[in-house]
Amino acid sequence: MSSSQPFVHLHLHTQYSLLDGANRIKDLVSRVKQLGMDAVAVTDHGNLFGAVDFFRQAKAAEVKPILGIEAYVAPDVNGRVSDRTARVRTGVADGGFHLVLLAENETGWGHLIQLSSDSYQNGFYYKPRMDKTTLEQWNGGLIAINGHLGSSIAYHLRNYEQSGEDQHWQLAVKEAQWHAEVFAPNEQGEPCFYIELQRHIDEQEAINPHLIRLARELELPLVCDNDSHFLDADDWDSHDSLVCISTGKIKDDPERLKYPADLYVKSPQEMYELFSGYGDGGAGDEALANTVKIAERCNVEIDLTQNHAPVVKIIRHDAVEPEGDPPAIGSSAWLQAFCARFELVPFDASRDSDSPEELEKECDDTLRELSEAGLIWRYGEDGITEEIQARLDRELGILSAKSISSYFLICWDFVNEARRRGIPANARGSGVGTMVGYCLGLSNACPVHYGLLFERFTDPDRKEYPDIDIDICQDGRAEIIDYVREKYDGDGAGTVAQIITFNMLKAKAVIRDVGRVMNIPLSE
Repeated sequence: MSSSQPFVHLHLHTQYSLLDGANRIKDLVSRVKQLGMDAVAVTDHGNLFGAVDFFRQAKAAEVKPILGIEAYVAPDVNGRVSDRTARVRTGVADGGFHLVLLAENETGWGHLIQLSSDSYQNGFYYKPRMDKTTLEQWNGGLIAINGHLGSSIAYHLRNYEQSGEDQHWQLAVKEAQWHAEVFAPNEQGEPCFYIELQRHIDEQEAINPHLIRLARELELPLVCDNDSHFLDADDWDSHDSLVCISTGKIKDDPERLKYPADLYVKSPQEMYELFSGYGDGGAGDEALANTVKIAERCNVEIDLTQNHAPVVKIIRHDAVEPEGDPPAIGSSAWLQAFCARFELVPFDASRDSDSPEELEKECDDTLRELSEAGLIWRYGEDGITEEIQARLDRELGILSAKSISSYFLICWDFVNEARRRGIPANARGSGVGTMVGYCLGLSNACPVHYGLLFERFTDPDRKEYPDIDIDICQDGRAEIIDYVREKYDGDGAGTVAQIITFNMLKAKAVIRDVGRVMNIPLSE
């Protein structure tokens, strides 16, 4: 830590906490470095959308990226145990209590991904929610931080502060004990659960003594943070407009929600002014020191250099002679019989002895055979011009050089399976501009006739891995996704995933929404 007063932000939101965080990642990394800190965590609300962007930019700036999330955890309410699948309105944190989770290592990073995905797929109710069952299942390699106002422990302590009733204190103790058991110390004996202190709002200040007492009685460590939502103190008004957009209010509404002005990325010096000497028994100094200790322990590497091209084996079957007259060459029945000779199976390194070179060549050869058959199907034996053949040869050469043949084959496999089951499926986007895709039946627009460019899909100079967008009828889409998952991810190794989509606030929407919150007509 380069600062003479070492501190690391471990609770922080970027623009990927949509309509809530206003820290642009590039600016955030630059500001952290400027303030003398060489590590920072990103804990966006309920998602990991910004993780790769953050990891890449932080590494480039020689700032250690700490990957995390501010999770939503389904609450225990009225004797009902935390259950992310229960979609029942109770009025108590229906969207979930907040819990900061940081990945200590690759195991923890994998668990964060698992938890985040499950929270969207199985736990979404107002927010993407985890629950105590999933946290008990996927907690290895994670550091948990609980205590700020949106958390479960703070909920009970606020009730205790307001009522003085011991039952609320006991509920806070029970909640802390559960976290301490689930996030038990790691193999080195280092703690994986911390009690969180913040100092920027009266309600939090009121429960901080209780949090310190809780930590002392249960022998739990303390950590402090600032829950940063914007970059500089001067950015509060801009962030305030963002909050108005989120809540559907106008700036002039005196009753609307307003965030504290201190939720910016503070310098180590400012954090020391807040916490050094704060609380009984050196609580503030312990909390400051633990930010650095946690940062030193969090070491996750994401390999962004490898080409993660999928690998498949090709099993060739003998041609099956159809009953009756053989189908006419070039007909759909003829092509279907030809394609039936090829079966794609996932490569299993524990079972298969093929070398990467052999697998790649087999995929290249199979893609060519299928594409050549597709040429006859599309154009007829006498309709394949030199231009069409040259176009196909060129594309196949580029796909082979970029190790994309297996990817095309997998797309062909599940589109073919969809049509076999009577489920409409078709490519769109840049993939439609490929002769290979046209010959495989992924699309139905001749790229030569319509002047479609293969370079929109990929070319020799493009490093990015291209994608083929496939539309599948909603009535059978889940069925085909299950087919792909069962076939290519049978061992549960996580080799099959769906592409993520998330909202971003772009210029046109910003003008409309900011005008609305400032009560300025759109025309003006």
